[in-house]
Amino acid sequence: MSSILTSVIVCTRNRPNDLSNFLNSLEKQISIPNELIIVDSSDVPLENNDQFKNQFNSEHFPSTKLIYKHSQPGLTLQRNIGLSLFHGELVYFFDDDTILEPDYIQKMNDVFIENPNYGGGMGFVKNIVSKKNNFYRMFHKIFLLQRDYASGKFTMSGMPTHTYGLNNFKNVQVLGGCCMAFRSHVFLKHKFDENLKFYASMEDCDFSARVSKDHQLFYNPAAKLMHLQSPTAREKIENSCAMYIHNYSYLFFKNFFKHNPLKIFAYAWSVLGLLLESLIFRDKIHFNGYIKGLKQYYLK
Repeated sequence: MSSILTSVIVCTRNRPNDLSNFLNSLEKQISIPNELIIVDSSDVPLENNDQFKNQFNSEHFPSTKLIYKHSQPGLTLQRNIGLSLFHGELVYFFDDDTILEPDYIQKMNDVFIENPNYGGGMGFVKNIVSKKNNFYRMFHKIFLLQRDYASGKFTMSGMPTHTYGLNNFKNVQVLGGCCMAFRSHVFLKHKFDENLKFYASMEDCDFSARVSKDHQLFYNPAAKLMHLQSPTAREKIENSCAMYIHNYSYLFFKNFFKHNPLKIFAYAWSVLGLLLESLIFRDKIHFNGYIKGLKQYYLK
């Protein structure tokens, strides 16, 4: 099997312990990346952190080019900074709270090498817990909402469905931001949308929606990792819900409405579904967050 030059980009903020665990798993890869780029927006730069300096060095990564950059916070901003620095043929994006199985990169590289038509892909997040058949899942299906154990395509309302939990290889439209990879030529046309600020909920869906119009994407269950979803430095529930429905609205009109204005009815149906979901399955905090996000979008 021929080799392929790989770059890994990790964006991080105030989570040195999570990043340390990720670096431990990256160091154990069968296929070590040629380049590792850390884009850090921590309040205290990691270059001053002893734990980070003891791992991010040539002793632990002797065959990898190491690049560190401190930046302003913002996931899409940080990812674009990473894209200004890479030199590989394949670019992997990992969240700092992921743990890779030792053959993750090798299993993904094999698919890219054997299938030149694929422009991007993702692996299997093995700690995703979601019941396949229950009323909650049916509710999401009826209201065209985001769900797992699904096709990996976008619904009529522009909501993503995910292949999380599936065991079969699939062509998809939606990649998860915690573990997505792309061929370098994808970035000649596409960058991450910096209008999505801070934690930038749904930025991966936006990027997938645009790239999938030009390139085939895949889901590879043979490449496994864990996404621990660290609570550190994440938005509070109300703010997270506000960001989610605000960004969903922005991305619907950006990526779907202009191609088919009739999809506005599906969008309104999904917004109603989110509000009902918060009242039936969640709590007032979620409902207030969604209302807050809608006001932020429509009354801006």
